[in-house]
Amino acid sequence: MSLAMARRHAMLRWTGVPLVVIGAGLLVFSLIQAARGDALWTTIPHALLGLGLGLAAFGANHDTALALAWEIRSNSSAGAETPGGPLQDELDRELEADRTAVMALRASPRVALLMPFIALLVQVWLLWRLLG
Repeated sequence: MSLAMARRHAMLRWTGVPLVVIGAGLLVFSLIQAARGDALWTTIPHALLGLGLGLAAFGANHDTALALAWEIRSNSSAGAETPGGPLQDELDRELEADRTAVMALRASPRVALLMPFIALLVQVWLLWRLLG
């Protein structure tokens, strides 16, 4: 695993923030539409799924970034690359808060890369269902 990959996942986790905001908006919109009778009540669980997947997109990339940074740091020898910068600072804070949890993290780069796309697909499908 490389430092570039850890940094990429640290950046990709922020795609989860707009997905959570959009998911929350779709949940409110589906509640309003269902209450007015313009949509089925079954859209609400789908909206919750879209919201949850947005949060999962953030979480999967966050955990992958930290797991990769920890792996790089724990396997680095003298002169080897270390996370450094903001990623190192975040790793230090997380280790201070709960070292056991950080050490137990497992990197899932493929899942972390796919999660934002899956969340977006679910949200677009729900929007199409609500507006179509």
